[in-house]
Amino acid sequence: MVVAIEPEEKSEHPIELVLARLLRLGSLVAAALLAVGIALMVLGQTGFAPKLITAGLLVLLGTPVLRVMAAAVIFVKERDWHFALFSLVVLCALAAGIYFGKGM
Repeated sequence: MVVAIEPEEKSEHPIELVLARLLRLGSLVAAALLAVGIALMVLGQTGFAPKLITAGLLVLLGTPVLRVMAAAVIFVKERDWHFALFSLVVLCALAAGIYFGKGM
């Protein structure tokens, strides 16, 4: 006799939804800034274009950092101290990389 097992519904945890939306939003904002900056550069508007491109790159680089910060806040609110500590360690590693990666 074969028993059909119905697949379990995948219910995503709210933290996963928040972090996915944050990454999606950051990526879209960065892409928009980069696209407008590149378009202005192609059209010859070289005054404001580099600033938009730089802003797009900063948003693109800052999005994962913001994601870790949001995760840390959510873990603290949920009183999940292990993951909150891991998030803090990752933030410290990112900060150290930024600080020491500046060059001399």
